[in-house]
Amino acid sequence: MDDLERQLLSRTWFPLARVADVERGPVAAAILGTELVVYPGPDGPTVAQGRCPHRGMALWRGRMRDSALECPYHGWLFAPGSGACTEVPSLGPGVALPHARLATFPARVAYGHVWSALHDPFRPMPELLEYDESTWQVAFGEPQEVACGMRQITENFRDMAHFPFVHTGTMGPQVRRQVDRYEVERVTDGLQWTLATDLGGTALDGNAALGTGQTLTYRLALPMTTYIRTRFPDGGRRLVAQFATPITADGARVKLFWLVGIDDIVVREHGVDLDEMWRYERDIFAEDIPIVENQWPAEAPLDPHAQVHTSADRFSLAYRAAYRELLEEFARDGVAVAAAAGGNP
Repeated sequence: MDDLERQLLSRTWFPLARVADVERGPVAAAILGTELVVYPGPDGPTVAQGRCPHRGMALWRGRMRDSALECPYHGWLFAPGSGACTEVPSLGPGVALPHARLATFPARVAYGHVWSALHDPFRPMPELLEYDESTWQVAFGEPQEVACGMRQITENFRDMAHFPFVHTGTMGPQVRRQVDRYEVERVTDGLQWTLATDLGGTALDGNAALGTGQTLTYRLALPMTTYIRTRFPDGGRRLVAQFATPITADGARVKLFWLVGIDDIVVREHGVDLDEMWRYERDIFAEDIPIVENQWPAEAPLDPHAQVHTSADRFSLAYRAAYRELLEEFARDGVAVAAAAGGNP
């Protein structure tokens, strides 16, 4: 990862934790090697520096007390929202507190997760079209660290050609191998394309209505928000989204977040409930991880000539081209944005 890309990603919204996990207490997080802690508060979650300013203790190991984050080492309390130190137990009552405050970062709740950025975001929060928890049944995957680059795992999620080779355990042995020709459309926030496939009828315990022909519309909101809207031939819809947060400074490790949603037709007409669909998608991701962790290079190269491509890889070439254009846009406009904010790009 070069310096320009690192600057861009430092100004990008990334998910850090599931909302449900933060509601139970502090959660460890990171973006590009910057340690963070996410903790709850009456006005929503707070994203702050991950170490106590007193003796550098990992704050995610703390607990919530009196609606504040308590350091597990000496019990210092840090307020939600501001990160201000509100109590130092060793000083006793009536003694002036040190001027200590946690550095805080923007916090947004979206799609069942808490999102943040290290600096003022260059682009708006990504949108998941059709996402509506009032009309979908939605479940959220267990976050997992993966040893690969952000683009690598983003491309894997949208690659239909690997289904019959990587996902025989979940989809079965009859998945159609040929990938039809398709066109990738440039949309406001990224890319979109639609493909049909046939899983051969053995997926989801042989549920023919869900495990044979289906139409998948892929959408990517740059730089790494990807989701698939599946329409089944006998009715019903499924939504699967994946987000990848670069957690190390070199971008060589990511934290994978995902969600799955189904509509009532899938449950009522096809007999598959949300728990079963969640387990199915979880197992698919588990099959993908040893693949992406054993590719070289660990990050998908932006040079279009660095690897061999076929017509099935049209999405990959379009993604890499769009990503290069995003970097070029940031190179032109990012410095101006930073200057206006009075900071470094």
